Amino acid sequence: MPEPGTAEGSGAHRIRRLRWFDIPAVAALDAEIFGPDAWSTEYYWAAVATPGQSFVVIEAPGGDAPGSDAAQRQAGPVPASWDPGAILGFAGLGVSGPQADVLTLAAHPAARGRGIGRALLTHLLAAARDAGCEVIYLDVRSDNTAAHGLYTAHGFTELDRRPGYYTGADAVVMRAFL
Repeated sequence: MPEPGTAEGSGAHRIRRLRWFDIPAVAALDAEIFGPDAWSTEYYWAAVATPGQSFVVIEAPGGDAPGSDAAQRQAGPVPASWDPGAILGFAGLGVSGPQADVLTLAAHPAARGRGIGRALLTHLLAAARDAGCEVIYLDVRSDNTAAHGLYTAHGFTELDRRPGYYTGADAVVMRAFL
């Protein structure tokens, strides 16, 4: 992945690598967002240790995390009540040869509509390009219209559907050429 860095905008959000001590907070946020389809803490431990997979978080302004200095991303303001460095979202990328997969991408419910998802997706797309990937895939719940709009705006098109993949919804498989 490209070096994570500071997100500019009204409030300097920062995209940085997920670190081992972030896993409990990310798994809890995942459970809040995805409910029965969420990844467990144990799954995150295994995923983070898997070669070819990388994960990042985007944090609220004011955090002092090491390794957060290079790439610029856009994200809008979040409520002033956020603790400095609070995790506002997370994303994962899997790379295998010329193909990449968005493994996960989510923004805290209270931070949605502020460019958090866009900043994370832009970061993943840049990372896939930097890794020499030619195509990137993802799947998304068929009822997640906000995510569909985000992905379509970044060049993804529907490739297939997996009936009943998620609890109460199909998975829409999407693809974009890099």
